Amino acid sequence: MTVTVYARHSSKCSKSGEKGAGQYKRCKCPLWLRWGRYGKKSAKTRSWNIATKAARKLEEELELAAHGIEPPKKVDHITIETAVDLYLSDMTQRALAKPTIDKARRMLTRLRDYANARGAILLKDVTARLLTEWRSTWTFKAKSSSPAVHWAVSKTFSKWAFRTDLIEADPSAKLKSLPSEHNQVQPLTQGEMQRLLAATDNCGFSPEIAYRVKTVILLMRWSGLACMDAVTLRRDALGDDNNLTRRRNKTNVEVFVPLPPAVAEMLRVLTNDHPDYFFWNPERIKKTSIVCEFAVLLRKVFNKAGVSHSKEEMLSHRFRHAFAVEMLLAGVPIERVSKLLGHKTTRTTEKFYSAWVKERQRKLEAEVKDAWKKMALPEPFFPVQGRVQ
Repeated sequence: MTVTVYARHSSKCSKSGEKGAGQYKRCKCPLWLRWGRYGKKSAKTRSWNIATKAARKLEEELELAAHGIEPPKKVDHITIETAVDLYLSDMTQRALAKPTIDKARRMLTRLRDYANARGAILLKDVTARLLTEWRSTWTFKAKSSSPAVHWAVSKTFSKWAFRTDLIEADPSAKLKSLPSEHNQVQPLTQGEMQRLLAATDNCGFSPEIAYRVKTVILLMRWSGLACMDAVTLRRDALGDDNNLTRRRNKTNVEVFVPLPPAVAEMLRVLTNDHPDYFFWNPERIKKTSIVCEFAVLLRKVFNKAGVSHSKEEMLSHRFRHAFAVEMLLAGVPIERVSKLLGHKTTRTTEKFYSAWVKERQRKLEAEVKDAWKKMALPEPFFPVQGRVQ
């Protein structure tokens, strides 16, 4: 059954009483829906776009009713807390990495608390305005990428709630993303690497600790592993062929990379108080705690070696950057480097390392020079001797 939209003009409208003026769209009179011989109801809007959508929806409902089929009931409104629990459960079912789930839990708990404090208990009450006001309360350091990351987490949750019919519209879709600040990656030079390795013996560490620090430095430099992945590495992750295979803690993406024989041998002779791990003992210390322990040791090494760094910088990532940049400069395609690093998409790799893609620069150079062949290049133009003022 066809449902039509028409304007019911008020007495003050210039089109009031005019024949056929129901389809006039330039006034702001209320819109109505009409079907069959007697069916009519208000569209509850003055927008023709919204009213047309309502007409198509009503047509579907009338079609179902004509065939004796009940239209689907609207989903009962649920609380923000219940929606967050469902979302986290869905993330767990999809086997997402624990750090990713934990980050979502922290951010969405803050959103729930902020909304509840302002009387918004139900998920439907989370509006674009509330999200804007919530974002304005965030405090981060200047030029930090954290606001963009936090907003991405919140936006993903809002999209999920809309797609699973928990809300009728996605409020985050009305807001623009936050700018993301990414400073140019500064990898370690070969000279800095040598100074760091030499400094491990001059930081006052015991010989055992110095060897552990030196080994983890070389492991991160030649594998590209992040600090948590390196210091929690299992012995069975290193094969007899010196190939290393493990899943990243952050992304749950499998990483495969061959290790230089010398680095692999240093790992094999390393002593540890747990037989299954090179550095970690899960029965004695948490993952985050051992990462913090090595972070303190590495900061001492950087300071002793005189390698410049900021106070807030994650120093272990400098070795990961060195691995990626050296691979790119050696001509390894960025798609391959992305897999070596365990990134989910190549876009992440390009965001940090695109400036170091030597192969891309060579291709651009070749394309520009090929284009020159189709152009009239300028001839050298020199000033006439004696006429230069």
